[in-house]
Amino acid sequence: MKKIAVFASGEGTNLQALIDACRSRRVRGEIVLVVSTNEAAAALRRAQRAGIPTLVLRPKDFADPDEYNARLAQVCRERGVELICLAGFLLQLREPLLKAFPWRIMNVHPALLPSFGGKGMYGRHVHEAVLRSGARVSGCTIHFIDAAYDQGRIVSQVTVPVLPSDSPETLAARVRAQEHWAYPKAVSLFCEDRIQVGDEGIKLLPSRLESASRIRRALLSVSDKTGLIEFARGLQDLGVEIVSTSGTAKALQAAGIDIRPLDTVTGFPEILAGRVKTLHPNIHGAILLRRKDPAQAREAELFGIEPIDLVAVNLYPFAQAAAKAASPFDADVIEQIDIGGVALIRAAAKNFEDVAVLVSPRDYQATLKEMESGQGQLALETRRRLAVSAFQHSAEYDAMISRAWSGAQAGADELPQELTVALSKVQALRYGENPHQKAALYARGGKDRFSFRQLHGKELSYNNLLDAAGAWDAVSDFEGPAAVIFKHVTPCGIGAGATLLEAFNAAWACDPLSAFGGVLAFNREVGADIAELLSKRFVEVLVAPSFSAEALELFRRKPNVRLLLRQSPPSRALQLRSIGDEVLVSEPDRAVFSEQWKVVSKRAPKPAEEEALRFAWTACKHVRSNAIVLAGPAATVGIGAGQMSRVDSVHMAGVKFKEYLRCGQPAPAALVLASDAFFPFRDGVDAAASLGISAIVQPGGSIKDAEVVAAADEHGLAMVMTGMRHFRH
Repeated sequence: MKKIAVFASGEGTNLQALIDACRSRRVRGEIVLVVSTNEAAAALRRAQRAGIPTLVLRPKDFADPDEYNARLAQVCRERGVELICLAGFLLQLREPLLKAFPWRIMNVHPALLPSFGGKGMYGRHVHEAVLRSGARVSGCTIHFIDAAYDQGRIVSQVTVPVLPSDSPETLAARVRAQEHWAYPKAVSLFCEDRIQVGDEGIKLLPSRLESASRIRRALLSVSDKTGLIEFARGLQDLGVEIVSTSGTAKALQAAGIDIRPLDTVTGFPEILAGRVKTLHPNIHGAILLRRKDPAQAREAELFGIEPIDLVAVNLYPFAQAAAKAASPFDADVIEQIDIGGVALIRAAAKNFEDVAVLVSPRDYQATLKEMESGQGQLALETRRRLAVSAFQHSAEYDAMISRAWSGAQAGADELPQELTVALSKVQALRYGENPHQKAALYARGGKDRFSFRQLHGKELSYNNLLDAAGAWDAVSDFEGPAAVIFKHVTPCGIGAGATLLEAFNAAWACDPLSAFGGVLAFNREVGADIAELLSKRFVEVLVAPSFSAEALELFRRKPNVRLLLRQSPPSRALQLRSIGDEVLVSEPDRAVFSEQWKVVSKRAPKPAEEEALRFAWTACKHVRSNAIVLAGPAATVGIGAGQMSRVDSVHMAGVKFKEYLRCGQPAPAALVLASDAFFPFRDGVDAAASLGISAIVQPGGSIKDAEVVAAADEHGLAMVMTGMRHFRH
């Protein structure tokens, strides 16, 4: 730990930068003395707040400059000082001090030496001279001083572009920002014994103090700020230097976390309204540098590239912007296409042997924990795992943009020629449809974004999720209060009513035997009345947009029942279905009725029949083919599903209806039948008529339609053709 003295007579902003760097361990040194020529200097107050001894030595109190410099040398030797840093100390130093501390007095100059140096070149004067000269580049120089003004050997320089709009004040502000990071960096090199002064100049030696795999510098640039502050604070506690930009930097600074502005690394400001920030050799070189390659390590040193060991990035919220816009090609949506973030992620993931990349807040705590136990290091397996997640994240992001743009470009009737789908694993499942099959739940758009949340109950199974999804799709097609009960991916009861309780009772009455152990979905908040009834019945899963506090309290007494909160409507995303090595892709069936609703029989449906037909048709859409639904105006009373013959489905629906009546349930005011596809022959209509129905709704389209309609007329049935079928395989 080197002992440092700082000579400062002004505001002391560079002194503060050195104090901060020593405190955060970026500089392996201790400031043991601050000397000033002015007792009113703000630099002294900064030192006193930091608990650093101060001393005011005024030149006028000494016989001559040599005596003054001898006194400076004496006080520094008494305190064991090894390096003197000048920070706004405007006096020219003389032989007694220079001889006592050869190549150990460092200064920062607010321009690029040897240009714009010499007597009178300080403060505003320097920047005015730069602007008058027409120079396109300025910057700062850290150098050892000698007996001549601004002539000592240069340790390092950082450039700053001079902009056409610059004033001395704006240029000074950007140069000062660079000074506050370049100066501590040079002091750090001295404290690590990495500066070698010889006849040919200054040579920088490689570091001997740090393991190559230790994380020393991190770049944080995230759209999703979840867990950011805690993560950054943990990195800071581990002595990691944090580089950041834009909104991320503001959030960290507001939380009191020291960050290094990105432009102090690049020497270049953000341009094009923030479109270009991190696309710079000093950033990508710092990430892509292969630490074990001597040639690359030397090249990095020659160009002053400081390695970045950890990158935490997640990307602009394109999906959210596109969802709110009239077109995915809108300017506001285009601005949410991340360029620099994707490049950072890919660079870090490619160089996973030396760089850790984090794209999800879920990885923050585990990363910190491993770094704490591993003295700032991460295992190679961890880096590999994080790299895989990173490429998955960027792949999904590109696929998301591709889907949005190709969908808008293709038109309503065309699917994209190339379809890329990236899915993130949400959770492992105990098994698939059967115990010998492995299974997991994946989601589009990242593992943090999926369409439901489990509020209560034991772990969800593969089959639970299939039934829950189907039941939610079905109940969402009803505008009024409705309840749906699913069993083995098909409804066994659907009810509607003036209240949700009324709808639930109607759905349950359809087939109480099958409802045992079923999955229930509701399109309104589930209250205590339904919870009280279900407390005495066995069900597997409940899906609803909300649950009242009283209902939740009652359900908590049943530890196994799973409660799922689901508020978003069924997705309109393309549906994917694997058939081995191939995948079938289809738009989802989100329509219920077509423009055609045509009465084809001699008799038109009565009002009660019309209401029942529309209810039955909506319910039939969600029943497995061949699907037959018997229903009244607000409830199913018999469902035949999944039979190879439509006549068999009619028969099964009739069996369920007879059981419904046997249980004491009243026959509906209007008993109708819905069929998901056309009747190929009249035998289905004949079988339906025997059940006592008075009306049928079906798509039509069979070459035997005339025969089927004639059968309906013979039985006195009203028949409606929809011109739309709802097969569900």
